[in-house]
Amino acid sequence: MIWKSPSWRWLLPGMRVKRYAALAGLGFLLALFGVGLASAGAPFPELARWLLARGYSPVAVGVLLVAAGTVVLVLGLRAMNRSILAVLTDPDRVPELVYRRRRLEAGPRIAALGGGTGLSRLLRGLKRLSANTTAVVAVTDDGGSTGRLRKAFDIPAVGDLVDCLAALSEAPRARELMQYRFARGGELKGHTFGNLFLVTLHELTGSFAEALRSANRLLALSGAVWPSASEPAVLVAELFDGRRVEGETAIRAARGRIERLRLSPPDPEVMPEVVRALERAELVILGPGSLYTSVIASFLPEAVRKALVRTPARLVQVVNLMTEPGETDGMDAFAHVEALARHLGRWPEVAVVHTAPIPLSVRRRYAAEGQHPVAYDPRPFAERGIEVLTGDFREEGPLAQHDPEKLLRALARLRERG
Repeated sequence: MIWKSPSWRWLLPGMRVKRYAALAGLGFLLALFGVGLASAGAPFPELARWLLARGYSPVAVGVLLVAAGTVVLVLGLRAMNRSILAVLTDPDRVPELVYRRRRLEAGPRIAALGGGTGLSRLLRGLKRLSANTTAVVAVTDDGGSTGRLRKAFDIPAVGDLVDCLAALSEAPRARELMQYRFARGGELKGHTFGNLFLVTLHELTGSFAEALRSANRLLALSGAVWPSASEPAVLVAELFDGRRVEGETAIRAARGRIERLRLSPPDPEVMPEVVRALERAELVILGPGSLYTSVIASFLPEAVRKALVRTPARLVQVVNLMTEPGETDGMDAFAHVEALARHLGRWPEVAVVHTAPIPLSVRRRYAAEGQHPVAYDPRPFAERGIEVLTGDFREEGPLAQHDPEKLLRALARLRERG
């Protein structure tokens, strides 16, 4: 039917749009008529003579009609605009959102890879720089709510995807809603709403890739969030002591130095959106986050790794502030970069390294858990020709984690320098 066309639906009765559009149209015609009279009455000679015969200036009357028509036009457009915006939940924010959206749409094409808290915090900063940010998220987590859902539905891990979707969403209260964790309810206990949301979309669409495409649309993202692989894969680690460990949780518990990571199956399916985003990116950011189980795990699918190797974008690695038990014990900043390059087959051009002092109270808190500040020696970076952005990138407070605003400023300066 004709009413199924989105354009024709504006003509349906009760829309409260047509009347105001007609009023605006009347104002436009009135102003146009006034312009004609103001032009010495050239288009309307008989009317001009009639006005002159009665002592009226056609030019003056024309100017008044232009003014009146303009007022009617503005009032009609204003009323039509308010009628349309009235159906929105927060119409007062529309001008701000439209301005931000248009300004950020002109921002750089950025791809950010990783997982966990680190990537989602980075995205909260990047969404203020560009609406062309694509997050590529590791999906090998097998613990907690995510692990339970992986086993039950045979899908990739959803937990880190949820955090990143919440970080980039412009929908009201999306972050609070997506990260809400049920504290009771039997089988629901321990699950987040966001995890169940993605599983529900998967069940409705029958495809994990389609589930993510739907989530990106529904949550009104300032960018895009995609899984590094769209089918389940298990993280496998080969340790320097010869052990072979399967599963992200088991790898962390093994407490051994990791020599090589891979996936099983070795080359899971990758969404075309991921490859396209990496190939078109102007800047690619790796980290922060767990070096092996988040950052490196995000590019282990062969299609992702190859796209990173051939992309013309500058690669930037954000080095963690603290070492992580079972993953990076005793590793300094350059060892972090070296491990990434060994798995990727390409060295990053830039490394972001926190070099400011970390408060003693924070260091003691982390030392109790076997974590220590990542040491920095500039010499190996200089020998390799890697640019290093040093400074204070820690967020104030009791935790040792990156500040999204500080990272944003550093990355903005890097982009300005080209």
